[in-house]
Amino acid sequence: MAKMAPVELRRLAVVGARARLVELKAEMASLVRAFPEIGRAGGATSGAAVVRRAKPGRKTPMTAAERREVSERMKKYWAARRASKSGKK
Repeated sequence: MAKMAPVELRRLAVVGARARLVELKAEMASLVRAFPEIGRAGGATSGAAVVRRAKPGRKTPMTAAERREVSERMKKYWAARRASKSGKK
C-alpha cells in the first residue's frame, strides 16, 4: 500500500466523517419520528436524571469565612517559605 500525504489522508477522513454525520442525522430523524417525545425539549428522559454541568470557568463565590480560612492558610504557607529560605542562606 502506498503511503498517503497527511493532507490527502485528512481530506479523506473529513469526507468519511461528513458521510457518517449524514447517516447519524438520518438515524436521529428516524428515531424522533418513531418516538416524538424524545424530540421535544424537556421531553421524557426514560426516568434518567438529566445532568447539567456548570459553565466552564463559573464558580460559586467564596463566603467571607472561606476567604478568611484561605487567607490564614496562605499566611502560614508564606511564613514557612520565608523561614525556610532564610535558614538556607
